[in-house]
Amino acid sequence: MTNEQRSRDAFSRRGVLRGTAVLAGTAATAGSAGAYRDEIDVPLPAAQNDGEGRTLTLLGIVGGWVGVSPAGIDGLSNPPLRLIEGEEHEVIWTNGDGSTHNFNITAGSALDDDAEILESTESLTEQGESTSLQFTATEEMSEYFCVPHPAQMRGPIELIDPDEVHELRVRVEDEEGEPLGAEVFVGDHHAFSHVAAKPGQEAEEEGPPAVARFDLLESGEYDIEVWTYDHERVTDTVTIDDGNQEVTVTLPPIEPGEPTTTFEMRLEDGQWVGVSPDSIAEQANPTLELEADETYAIEWENTIGRDQPSGENRHYQPLPGHNLAIASGGDTNELNTYVRSDFLDQAGGEQTVEFVAREEMGVYLDQAQLDAIGEIDVQ
Repeated sequence: MTNEQRSRDAFSRRGVLRGTAVLAGTAATAGSAGAYRDEIDVPLPAAQNDGEGRTLTLLGIVGGWVGVSPAGIDGLSNPPLRLIEGEEHEVIWTNGDGSTHNFNITAGSALDDDAEILESTESLTEQGESTSLQFTATEEMSEYFCVPHPAQMRGPIELIDPDEVHELRVRVEDEEGEPLGAEVFVGDHHAFSHVAAKPGQEAEEEGPPAVARFDLLESGEYDIEVWTYDHERVTDTVTIDDGNQEVTVTLPPIEPGEPTTTFEMRLEDGQWVGVSPDSIAEQANPTLELEADETYAIEWENTIGRDQPSGENRHYQPLPGHNLAIASGGDTNELNTYVRSDFLDQAGGEQTVEFVAREEMGVYLDQAQLDAIGEIDVQ
């Protein structure tokens, strides 16, 4: 077992819109933890299940542990930690409020006077400070808790029989066989094929193959969806049948062709403003009228630099600037992203996004300020 203080790159959780927008919705259901969400602005460790063990990340606040990853515990207060018996795991946690916290695993109830502490970390006292704990899951493990706040910061541990769950690895490549950092959805599960696929992460010069790992799957059939910006969205089906499995998904590049129309806009605080053509000039969040299967370009200027929103659209870790994304319509936590540009962090920075119009497209917006949103009407 190792207990090691870590300094890891920060990341903005789940760069797709259905992830960045979900914060306001989960805060209301996260118990006492939800009240803290608009106030937390600390870097969280970038965790990816690259090794054989299972990695879980938590945020520690007096109101309770807040789940961060994997997606199944995201936003939950004191979530159950599902551990595969006999396998090595890692829990990475961050001090979210500056109070004194530590992380412990017990045999029996943490509230019992004779509770046995099986694994533990040192205490952290500074907001944003992170540490990790590596351990092998055993049948004695019952709960996890914080010694200074045992009543509020306490959750159950669920031991999983390794024979009842299976692992699926989804390898993502381009047409030349090079690894691609992409977002991968397997049924209700979500992961990145590489941490660098998350906004704000720098790709390594020479990294491992891009593999998204799903390690608690029961036998059955699962729908797979894989996408990354500038490449086609690929869907498939995989059957898990009493064993681990690996599949390779190839994402062809999108070649939109010559744009039939170019829209010019500038991004201001809380809104987009049309520049050209004349039909959208000086309109706030103008509706873009498109024809299906035609190619379009949007030239946009970031006029506000790296200014970050406040209130209900605040993220744990501010996104690295602002961008332009195109998604289907509906509530912001239901958005399905089809186009996502790079982030611009300099005032006056400009970018051009080219894409092919699809009937499913319904809105364009800035992922860092969700109130800057306009409609797309595809005929």
